[in-house]
Amino acid sequence: MMPLDPMGLMALSIPQRNVVYAGRDSLMYALTVGMAASGEPDDLPFVWEREQRVIPSMATMLAFDDSWLDAAGIDLKQVVHGGLDLHFHAPLAPEGEALVETRIAGLDDKGAGKAGLVFAETVLSQGAGPACTILSTIFVRGAGGFGGAVGEQATFAKVPDGAPDVTSQAQTACNQALLFRLLGDRNPLHVDPALARQVGFERPILHGACTFGIACAEVLRVFCGLEPARLRRFAARFAGPLYPGETLAFSFWRNGNRIAFRATAAERAAIVLDSGLAELAD
Repeated sequence: MMPLDPMGLMALSIPQRNVVYAGRDSLMYALTVGMAASGEPDDLPFVWEREQRVIPSMATMLAFDDSWLDAAGIDLKQVVHGGLDLHFHAPLAPEGEALVETRIAGLDDKGAGKAGLVFAETVLSQGAGPACTILSTIFVRGAGGFGGAVGEQATFAKVPDGAPDVTSQAQTACNQALLFRLLGDRNPLHVDPALARQVGFERPILHGACTFGIACAEVLRVFCGLEPARLRRFAARFAGPLYPGETLAFSFWRNGNRIAFRATAAERAAIVLDSGLAELAD
């Protein structure tokens, strides 16, 4: 992979898109991030069209677009997600249309032969105004060495020291990546065993956005009473792979309306999500 082209990327024009989605898509997203996986009746509003609610992190799938990678000279096979930071302005409708506007906000350089990071900002609008602003960190293996940081940078706060206030677990399914990819992210890293081994993983990994969505669903259960409108911000850095079928173990530290969190693959005691932050409405 060649180093990223800062001038070309920062000048890249990404056409705005109008995304149309059905209630079925919102139900599918909720199922792919584990809602009602063990038959929990409280999860039903997210997986049943009667009085349907939407998991806020579904904004990442409505905003998903990798069509600009070719124009940027980026090989999809070298790409993994590095993190997400979502600011929610209004709850998503269960179905309808969304205007998606994306720009390259900044780049970071981890050094020659190492990674190059691309920070893409997406504004998702419905009705009268924005519903969600997303800052996505895209990790491009081998694309560093282009000369240093450019533009806006993503920042993630460290989780506190000491014992967490709350812990919980979520079991993932062995076919979860195969289901999640049907929502739009067809990166072969999540389905092709040979490619996964080629880039250093023992087998295909779960999408970072899926792990992120599982964490968002867990925060809704534990801290929001399953009310999406209570969540104002949700962010995390993707610190390591999660393999489908593994157990996500969550640690939460609460300070008023700010919830810091970390998630590990319990079977390997390996950190998967770090520097997590959920901000709640008053």
